[in-house]
Amino acid sequence: MTLSVFSTKVSTAQNIVELNASKNNTLYESAEGALSNGRGNHIFAGVTNNGDIRRALLFFDLSEIPQGATIESVELQLEMNRSIVGELEMTLHEVLDDWGEGSSDAGGQEGAGGDATDGDATWIHTFFPDQTWESEGGDFNSSVISATNVGNIGTYRWPSTADFTSLVQRWLDNPSENHGLILLGDETQEGTAKRFNSRHTSTEGAQPLLIVEYSGEATSSEPEIVPERPGKVELNQNYPNPFNPQTVISFTVPEAVNVEIAVHDMLGRKIRTLVNDRVQAGRHEVTFDASDLSSGVYIYTLRTGNQLLSRRLTVVK
Repeated sequence: MTLSVFSTKVSTAQNIVELNASKNNTLYESAEGALSNGRGNHIFAGVTNNGDIRRALLFFDLSEIPQGATIESVELQLEMNRSIVGELEMTLHEVLDDWGEGSSDAGGQEGAGGDATDGDATWIHTFFPDQTWESEGGDFNSSVISATNVGNIGTYRWPSTADFTSLVQRWLDNPSENHGLILLGDETQEGTAKRFNSRHTSTEGAQPLLIVEYSGEATSSEPEIVPERPGKVELNQNYPNPFNPQTVISFTVPEAVNVEIAVHDMLGRKIRTLVNDRVQAGRHEVTFDASDLSSGVYIYTLRTGNQLLSRRLTVVK
């Protein structure tokens, strides 16, 4: 089966999407620029007891939001799991240059960082070892786009603001300008560092999330999307997403029916069939392993008879 690709309208109904971070890292203050933590379980912001600054980098892929949509609100959610200080304000800023998440892993409590590997962001480098920031400590806009007070261990949200919303709108309209966010703690005194779960943590539901509410009508070239209806056939967003190398796709059918679940590239070419069988009424799950695929956005579909549902997934390696 080859999907027909044509222009289709996306509903004007309000939508909320929760985006997992596609990459994250910590800038560890270091004269040599040799420290990083690309694949660690944690990211850090603030100043250590030894007076060394930590800054957290986060990047979110907005490709799940249709081009032409209007961003209504944006929030960042992080899980803070270790602190050496009480409540203080932590601020978000726009990053102005691209940066990398390599394979470095600090180990232990991760606060001291680990040896930077190829492609890692460091205090000096955008991509270790030969691409650098214009300014040590990262290039970012000094204007605060959102701020919140972070105290005891728990979940925190940086609330939607006009600046936050307009920034994400600009990123959606011009994806090449999206270099992500940087989280800063109190850098005026020692002992203010706080630790947060990264996208690599094994704690389910504790990864960084960008929660975006959007509306509007957009035109996109992809397989026709048949709206999901309560009590009818449903195709859910895969989790986690983005992912590497495995993700879970779940779907629901109201009665026994022949189902095909398939994955396609953005040109509509089928690259994998995950399910092609008759299934019983109820909710079902299938695991998709993308070990052999390159990074990028793919389309997965559910077909029952003449009905076709479609969603996007993102592979990040």
